[in-house]
Order: sequence, then structure tokens, then C-alpha cells
Amino acid sequence: MIVERIFPPDNSFYNKWRNFFIQFGKIIDSKGLIQLFTIWTFTVAGIVLQMGSTDRFIYWEWAGWYIGLLKLAFVTGLYIYIFQPKGIWTAGNKRLNEKEYGIHFGVALLLLVIGWANQNSSVNELRSFLPYIAAFLSGLAIFQFQIKFDETKGEWFNFNWDKKIFFLSLSVVLMAGAIVLGFYMDDPIISTASIVSLPFPVIALLWPSHVRHLQRARFYPLFILSMFLCVRAPWFLIPLAGLFYTLRIVNYFRYGIVFPSFGVDLPDEI
Repeated sequence: MIVERIFPPDNSFYNKWRNFFIQFGKIIDSKGLIQLFTIWTFTVAGIVLQMGSTDRFIYWEWAGWYIGLLKLAFVTGLYIYIFQPKGIWTAGNKRLNEKEYGIHFGVALLLLVIGWANQNSSVNELRSFLPYIAAFLSGLAIFQFQIKFDETKGEWFNFNWDKKIFFLSLSVVLMAGAIVLGFYMDDPIISTASIVSLPFPVIALLWPSHVRHLQRARFYPLFILSMFLCVRAPWFLIPLAGLFYTLRIVNYFRYGIVFPSFGVDLPDEI
């Protein structure tokens, strides 16, 4: 990261602004803003679904960007003032029970509807949501494993591997289901994104338990889907990049780490 190179931890500017970013980071944590990656992605998935129903071969379409940004602002408000404070959305913060899993399913469906709805919407198109819901539930299964950052050791860890086989097998099956449903419904976005994403839960399932496999399985499928959505709605790159780099800069000044990141914790010996 450029900021890391310009302002190393022993730099006077780093130490001068560190307290500010610590306080700013506490606000970000209290609002759970990192969850906006998921909230935004499934809202834009609905928008892209609507675009694909109009033109199967549409791509790199900037028209309607202002409506898209308004929808993102709306779901951000829903998340900050309703979903997060009322405990409706807690994925990644705890292991969900059956009721909470169902609630998250309902929220994902709502986000898709918000993105998809416009004057041309038809209820006959709702079945096209199925592969996206399957992909969402696949990712949600991975998020049943909590990943924490140990500030004293400077490394990530997962303290609860209970039901590893169940949750990771569920994730693999659901992701495979998203692929099949995507092909059946002639949706190149979700089918291709799911194919590229499938190896991550498979590796986490078959390889020995290590936090790096969870890191990849949590981050990359969501990132991959976001990038495929940007093929049709390129304006989504702007808010995504804004959130991504804001969180990276804040976390760098707080903890001296680059997060969110494409990198993962590696074993001492490779």
C-alpha cells in the first residue's frame, strides 16, 4: 500500500495522526462499516439482474449510476440505523443459529429486491434470484467461523473450528448449486463468479485447519462477485474502492496492518 511506504510506523506523521485514526476506527467498528461490502454487493447484484433481464449481453453500462448510488445510500442507512443496531445483521461477529440464519437470508433477499426493483420489474423474474441466494448462503456458512486479530501477536486466528466439516461442506454444495442454477437461468455473472469462487471453500474443507484458508474463503468469493458485477455496472467500482481504501488506511494507522487485504497470514515455513 502506498501509504504504508510513505508513512512507515517510525515516521513522525504516522505517530502524529495515529490517535486520530484510532478514534475514527472505533466509530467505524461501532457501526460495523466493513459489512457494507456485503450489503452493497447484493444490492448491486439486484441492479445487475435487472440489467441482464433487459439485455443478456449488456456490459460496462454507466447509465443509471445515480439511481444505483441512491440505492446504495438507502441500504447504507437501513444497515446503520436498523440492521446493525437492532442486531438483525451480525454475520461474521458470531455463530448464527437457525433463526438468525433465516433472518440473514431475508435481508439478502430484501437487498436483491431493492436493487432489482424499477418500473420494468416483473414478479416472473424473481426466480432469477435463486443462484444469488445460493451463493450468499454459501458465503454465510464460511462466516460461521469468527476470525479475530490478536494485536499483541499481530496475527489473525480462529478460535472455534466446531462443525468445520458441516459448514464447509454446506458452503461447497451451495456454491455448486449457484453454478448449476446460474447456467440453467443463463446468467453469466453468477455462474462464472461461482465457478471461480468454488475452490476457496473446497480448499478450506479439504486442507488442514488454518486461518489463512478461512481468510481466502471469506474475502475472495465476495470480491470476485463484486468485480463480475462491475463488468455490467462499472460505477460500482467507485464506492467499492472508496470503502476499501478508507478501511485500509484507518486500520494501517491503528494497528500497523493492511486490512482489508488480498494477502493472508502464512505459516512460518512455506
